[in-house]
Amino acid sequence: MRKILKIFVCFIGIMISASTVSASKLEILSESEDYEKIVALADEIVSVTNGGPVEDPFEEGIRVSDIDFDNALKEYMDTPLLTSELLSVSEVESALEQSDYIWIIPIRAYGHLYEACAVRANGEDGQPIDQWHISGARGYELDDTPTYIEQLNISLAANPDIVWDNYKFRLVGGVDPIRFPVWIAFTETQMEYLIPGREDAAACLTDSSEIAEYRLDGKEEFHAYSYAAVVAAVADSSYIETDDAQGGTNIVLDVADQPVKHQNKMLVIILGIGILAIGVIAILAIKRKQRK
Repeated sequence: MRKILKIFVCFIGIMISASTVSASKLEILSESEDYEKIVALADEIVSVTNGGPVEDPFEEGIRVSDIDFDNALKEYMDTPLLTSELLSVSEVESALEQSDYIWIIPIRAYGHLYEACAVRANGEDGQPIDQWHISGARGYELDDTPTYIEQLNISLAANPDIVWDNYKFRLVGGVDPIRFPVWIAFTETQMEYLIPGREDAAACLTDSSEIAEYRLDGKEEFHAYSYAAVVAAVADSSYIETDDAQGGTNIVLDVADQPVKHQNKMLVIILGIGILAIGVIAILAIKRKQRK
């Protein structure tokens, strides 16, 4: 009986630790198998960026040394996380694995941020193949505009409930109906937060029960929304009209007061597993007692 109790205690300990502790990883180029292939595009990055975003005739253009390959960031594309109501970590990770992705490569020059975009070519079957090229580059008018990673750190500083070491963060673009890149934060066992990547994504959703209106600039922190509440808002088509900075109005997703069933689904699953484990242990104990 004591052995059974020890097994039960260990099981509960594993459940608790798994739900609270997780590796904190960003998917950056320096830790990817794609590193050498993307670095080999340095000259193409310089050419595309200087031929596009860098338009000031008094600027000589960016150089290879301005490219920050180590902090280039993976962005998953067009993954239907919200419209498919994917609430479990396994569902989300599986969807990401099946999605195409790009690399966002930051460049710092003349006090400005530029970003080059590395994408894969498509094969004859229309599926991505392991051949990379630079599809374009963009620049930001504001001085010292933060990169996606820097912006995430700014947002996390304003959301102290999100402990960096306990979460994984993934950047996902084109998550219908939010058309712009957002961060999703999750532990080993639970999807937790959705955080806008930049101001364009922040303008697509709000929580009318907590937030009146933010006037955001390049260094403004963004609200961290409950991932389950965002999924519920999308499922319920919960939209409201808000005022924008130009004096017009926007139709945005409102995550306020969403159904408890969406937000507590993972908790119910965990409790169910715990109850099942207790049942199995009780049956084993009864059988062992009968043998005696």
